[in-house]
Amino acid sequence: MKCTISLTAVCCAFLAGFSGCGSDPSTAAGGIGGGSAAHGGAGGGTSTGTGGRSVGGSGGTTGAGMGGNSAGVGGAGGQAGVGGTGGIVMCVPGTQQIVITDCGYPYASATPLTSIAFNEADVLRAIQPGGTWPNGVVRLFYNDEHALTLGVRSVAVKTSGGTTTTDYPMSVLSTNPGSASSPQIGTTELAGDQSGLDPSLRPMWPSLFITDVTDDATSRTGDWQQGGRPRAPDAIFGTWKAAVRSIDKTVTPNKTSITPDADPAKNNWNLGGGDPVPAGLANEGFGAEVVWNVPLAPGRSYRVQVLVHDGDQNKAGGDSVEACVLFCAGGSCGSEGCGDSGGTGGSSGSSCPPSSAACGGSDGIDPGSCPAGTACANGCCLTIIP
Repeated sequence: MKCTISLTAVCCAFLAGFSGCGSDPSTAAGGIGGGSAAHGGAGGGTSTGTGGRSVGGSGGTTGAGMGGNSAGVGGAGGQAGVGGTGGIVMCVPGTQQIVITDCGYPYASATPLTSIAFNEADVLRAIQPGGTWPNGVVRLFYNDEHALTLGVRSVAVKTSGGTTTTDYPMSVLSTNPGSASSPQIGTTELAGDQSGLDPSLRPMWPSLFITDVTDDATSRTGDWQQGGRPRAPDAIFGTWKAAVRSIDKTVTPNKTSITPDADPAKNNWNLGGGDPVPAGLANEGFGAEVVWNVPLAPGRSYRVQVLVHDGDQNKAGGDSVEACVLFCAGGSCGSEGCGDSGGTGGSSGSSCPPSSAACGGSDGIDPGSCPAGTACANGCCLTIIP
């Protein structure tokens, strides 16, 4: 698939099938990287493409070439992509570009979260970035045999004295398919019994993380794995459901589980007012579109990461998937100035627990300075769950 980027164009990648999304040769941007050690990255334009984590993919003269299997076979000729963790897709500040890229995880490091696996890649069927400064947009298309999990609506804590249940606001699927603007996502607490995180410390609600990479194309400081702060979605379409968190304190160690609600009726790819579904996507019965508005400043470059959870949560650590996009915002502010065009701020609205130091960003300690037994996750030094 070839996608030519302009100021208003939208570029999509079918992540489950590792189909590439390149860019117009004039933009000198790379294409999509491989999603695992067995896949290389695709070249984009005539520039360097991002690589997989062990094998470099072959480049395509228009970004249409896709790195093949572990032998690196496949894709049209042209300048070769760079393989391994060092593969970088470049954004050119001041030149409008949109590029799908490999997030580059998991890998072992001194930062514990970089080794966390995302084990549900097939439920993220496509990602579409678009727009220009000051308003970028990322649309994620989900489809699975279970409806997407929008968040934790209720927490039940069992003690010797009984069970206490705390409910949280959650956008209800009142029609099927349905839609919600600025959806309510349940508890966004980051620690303790009322936490809205999965066992790996990832938000159970669909989340976006953003890094300004203008001055350092290799920076990932805003990624979830590096302690980035989550942004809640701006809209959702199709079907979804909530989950219940249960903590049993009558046993030692305490037992915690997250159980999604029953599925609604299947909607397939009927999104109930959402954006047109990209052609050729697989359908397992439950489709959804999640939308984030991305604030961009002119002449800046951004790395955007999104993650969502599926609807059964039956794997250790939580069932989740991630995807990444690069935005280069063209234009300039002019004499009137830029105003507040955003960038790397914003979050779900949660603050760090009283016992947890803020980390990352412009107002937190260095993520590597979090105390032993904790990790910088969602902007806070949070206890690592054994």
